[in-house]
Amino acid sequence: MIRISDISMPLHYTDEALRRAAAKKLHTDAQKLKKLALVKRSVDARKKQDVRFVVTVDVETDGNEDKLLSRVRDSHITKAPKRTYAIPPHGTLSQRPVVVGFGPAGMFAGLLLARAGLRPIILERGGSVEERQAAVNTFWQMRKLNPSCNVQFGEGGAGTFSDGKLNTGTKDERIFFVLQTLCEHGAPEDILFDAKPHVGTDKLPQTVRAIREEIKSLGGEVRFNTQMTDLLVKNNAVCGVVAETNGVNETIETDREILHIMCD
Repeated sequence: MIRISDISMPLHYTDEALRRAAAKKLHTDAQKLKKLALVKRSVDARKKQDVRFVVTVDVETDGNEDKLLSRVRDSHITKAPKRTYAIPPHGTLSQRPVVVGFGPAGMFAGLLLARAGLRPIILERGGSVEERQAAVNTFWQMRKLNPSCNVQFGEGGAGTFSDGKLNTGTKDERIFFVLQTLCEHGAPEDILFDAKPHVGTDKLPQTVRAIREEIKSLGGEVRFNTQMTDLLVKNNAVCGVVAETNGVNETIETDREILHIMCD
């Protein structure tokens, strides 16, 4: 595919208008564009009387794209990079991996481990989204705090009760995979291309819940209201964790552990 950036469009543009603008950049007919996908969209408000979108798209043509690119002299038109992410090659594990924390990082770690067939055990000191919603409502209405299940602790991490800002200063190839995965689980499609994407407070809980359900369907386990209290080490290597649930301690043997620590 070919990537075309810096296409200026009015705020109320149509898909067909964008297709024609992309074709004009390539000096070709709009009918020759077999596929067009939005990559990025930001707002240009420098002219207050003419606020516009600046759009980047990937297009697929029915001709020889390399030949077409060789004819176009425009720095805003390049070969589109691949946007797919594959789970790295892996073997089998003798023990199930343990993920501590079910915030965004722990959630995606658990999801990828589950998709790799490794059946992770995920420990989260807070409650599920459903429990958190009840605990947060109790706090807002009665000022009664549950120290382990609140707007900070629980499924999805602190962001579950935010508007789901997805800004990042990096250009890692895996960012699109994260956004795409969120969309597959209920987040709005516009997070794939908006410059400052937001999942939305109304969408976040169901999106988080859907990711949890996929992990479980693949053999993973999510243990809520469970806190890691100790890390077991033998011969300078992790050999297990101690997990506490409702005052009861359990030793989980594992030689693979992923810790997710929230910092201010």
